[in-house]
Amino acid sequence: MSIAVLLLPFILLLFFQRISWKYTNKHNKRKLKIRFIVISSLGFALLVFCVVLLGVNESESRFTTERWLNDDKGRVYLVDDLINEHELIGMTKDEVFTLLGSPTETEYFKEEDNVVYYLGDERGIIRIDSEWLVIWFDGSDKAMKYELRTD
Repeated sequence: MSIAVLLLPFILLLFFQRISWKYTNKHNKRKLKIRFIVISSLGFALLVFCVVLLGVNESESRFTTERWLNDDKGRVYLVDDLINEHELIGMTKDEVFTLLGSPTETEYFKEEDNVVYYLGDERGIIRIDSEWLVIWFDGSDKAMKYELRTD
């Protein structure tokens, strides 16, 4: 999906250039051809740059227990992959602790039957609040629900 979103503006650029090429004066064809090549090259360079950045971002957001444990503030980028790849609901408390380590010592969102993990500063341009993963357990210490919260 992300690559399709990147390709769409480039394809539109080529489409509009093709239309402008078709309806321009034939006397300035050489000048127009140079302009077409320059604009297409710049558009292609930007496309390649965005695809590389997308690939880097994708690899940086892959969840591993080691990354989770070593980067408290970067967890916010790992949590989506964690939720997609690991079924937290139904895990025992010990399984959660093995996967995510010890919970964060905090009073935020703390209740008797839950654990709280600090994820880092909230995602977005203006990072005022923090994000947290809250997991609730039932009487037999199995995870029954989880939420991502901001403070």
